[in-house]
Amino acid sequence: MAAGNPPAPAKLDGYAVRWVFGQLAPHRRQAVVAFWLRERAIASPDEAWRRAWEVACVLEDALSGDVVGVCTVAIGFDDTQRSYGYVRIYIGKAHRHPGLGVRMMRRMIRGFEALATEPGAPRRLIAGIENRKIERRGGMRLLAGLGFVSIGKTAEGGELVERTLTSHPDRSTL
Repeated sequence: MAAGNPPAPAKLDGYAVRWVFGQLAPHRRQAVVAFWLRERAIASPDEAWRRAWEVACVLEDALSGDVVGVCTVAIGFDDTQRSYGYVRIYIGKAHRHPGLGVRMMRRMIRGFEALATEPGAPRRLIAGIENRKIERRGGMRLLAGLGFVSIGKTAEGGELVERTLTSHPDRSTL
């Protein structure tokens, strides 16, 4: 995490999105793992625990504080050994309201753009679209509005999208 205070949570119609990348407290990590297992989003407790270390943002019910959605970003390296973030979002079935996914993505993007000037930080975000509804024209328009462009297909045949983050001062080209 960059030096300074973490950004304040963004309230969204009864929900709060909290930026937690690199600073997920043990109690919140346990809540994320329990959420994924309860929702059957991730079947294995071992995999859920491993993925909890990749959490960038959590979506919480503003009244109860319960975790109801998670955005993870796994940091990887491309063929040129430059880092990128692989984005995944899961929102609990009872909380899938229009606009929440986009709002989580906006918060995650802002968080990574704040880190983008650090040497070695990811310079782009990639997401494989696993929800066929999002691959439709309207979903792709929403992603385009967030700065994502289609770059091909995943191994499973889904859409693969990418978004460039703020340029690094130590890198002249993307």
